[in-house]
Amino acid sequence: MAQTHSNSPFFSKNNSDTKDNPLSPNGRFSRLSYLGWYGFLNIVTVIAYIALGLFVGVFSLNSFSINDRVMDLFSGAMGIGVMVLWVIVAYFHIVFMIRRLHDANRSGWLCLLLLVPIVQIFFMLYLLFAPGSKGYNDYGSPRLALVWEKILAWLMIIVIILGLFSFASLMSYMMGAGELQTPTEIVQKGTRYF
Repeated sequence: MAQTHSNSPFFSKNNSDTKDNPLSPNGRFSRLSYLGWYGFLNIVTVIAYIALGLFVGVFSLNSFSINDRVMDLFSGAMGIGVMVLWVIVAYFHIVFMIRRLHDANRSGWLCLLLLVPIVQIFFMLYLLFAPGSKGYNDYGSPRLALVWEKILAWLMIIVIILGLFSFASLMSYMMGAGELQTPTEIVQKGTRYF
């Protein structure tokens, strides 16, 4: 008598109903979940850097100014705090990328592509635009994006688009006003000194 195996969840690797922990590399993130958690991490990071600056005395809330000790950012307590925060943020960015790769049924080791200079741009675009696999895959069942993740993801998309438009308009204005030169003008003016 031959055994028949189907693609049902009973025979998959992850047949246990464990609670999903978004801060763990195990599991999957859809595109909106990835952007939502990425935005949340950036908000928390900015708040943490401001709190660290207030604690060390580099930033003042009374005058909303930066102290003259800004050059000491990477020395002493501020330097240690910045490095610790950077390591924590980098870890969670990698966790979110691994979960996004798992959603596309890819290995998390592909995160090493971030170390290749030109490839990292295409890798980040892949993370943003690659669709997730339907149903169960090698990394578990699909995870539905929560409402707050969707809202934060769409806010991130709007901020990115507005940022690109404002940067493009600023560059256009500066080139039209003569403040910026085209690369050929820079080379021509720079080579006459040699």
